[in-house]
Amino acid sequence: MKEIDGYLQVEPISEVQKDEVVDVTLGYIEKASQLYSTCFAVIPICFDLRGKSSGIYQRAGNQKKIRFNPWLFAKDFQQSIEETVPHEVAHYITDCLWTKARIKPHGCEWQSVMKALGVLPKVTGDYDLTGVPVKQYQRFAYHCGCQVHQLTLIRHRRIAVGQARYHCRICQGPLKAVSA
Repeated sequence: MKEIDGYLQVEPISEVQKDEVVDVTLGYIEKASQLYSTCFAVIPICFDLRGKSSGIYQRAGNQKKIRFNPWLFAKDFQQSIEETVPHEVAHYITDCLWTKARIKPHGCEWQSVMKALGVLPKVTGDYDLTGVPVKQYQRFAYHCGCQVHQLTLIRHRRIAVGQARYHCRICQGPLKAVSA
């Protein structure tokens, strides 16, 4: 860890560790190719993910990639190799096998791929985020009949342009902006 602005921050994984993650990822893709008798293309593997997720598979049109969080991988490298890498590869394989189907992200198709890869189909990780840089979103104060709520910038903008109205889950009262 190193100190940044008075806070201890985790160092992201090294280039050697990134190479190991890439090798393991490609190994799982190759294993899936053998298991399903299909040649799955090698897709970009990036280490640019920030925040609370350790990994994500993304598809935009024909563009597919796997993104990993190098700070969370640094917190527990071995667990990330064993759980996060096959988890994201399974999303990729599932997307390739059930291209046209509307399937749940962690549904039975994804679970079957995880099991075929020899990994327990665990949906989310429980990570200690101490020292990991996470995005801080601007919040806006709104009140109802019983308390003050902190809304995200997205919800604030939706209210401002009349696209949405929000209500308190406790008192059911409409949320109104707190005057500055």
